[in-house]
Amino acid sequence: MINRILFALLFVLNCNKVNTKEEKIYFEFKTVHGNLVKTSNFDGKVLVVDFWATWCPPCLKEIPHFIELQEKYKNEVKFIGLNVNEEPDKVIEFAKSMGINYTIGYSDEKIENLFGGITGLPTTFIIGKDRRIKSKAVGYRPKEWFEQQIINALKENH
Repeated sequence: MINRILFALLFVLNCNKVNTKEEKIYFEFKTVHGNLVKTSNFDGKVLVVDFWATWCPPCLKEIPHFIELQEKYKNEVKFIGLNVNEEPDKVIEFAKSMGINYTIGYSDEKIENLFGGITGLPTTFIIGKDRRIKSKAVGYRPKEWFEQQIINALKENH
């Protein structure tokens, strides 16, 4: 009986494989305007991928940081905001009202699984130029934390 339980547990854990820092992260997503974007288009740049929603207070608190950092590092870093399960019109209006200057698109189960699953919002990943995850934040982080992660990722050779 214990062997069956262990086998079942190992099977379930294997099915929900968490992406390791060794795996390269490439994906494509639809923007709020319906365009298909491939992250391979941003090779050579650090990516900041943020899973968020308009109803999430910590998400709203981070967005101004991302706007500032996107402007500051626009030649070296690409911010991508992936909205989780909201209506396009609501997201477009929200992005306009906040003055978001980075690419906004939609998450889906395939993308979320690539990142090992999203357990809370916001969840943000810093991906190096080598397309490997450098850091992950679940919940709010101050602008300084993100900037330090970006600086660290920019210093790395790929």
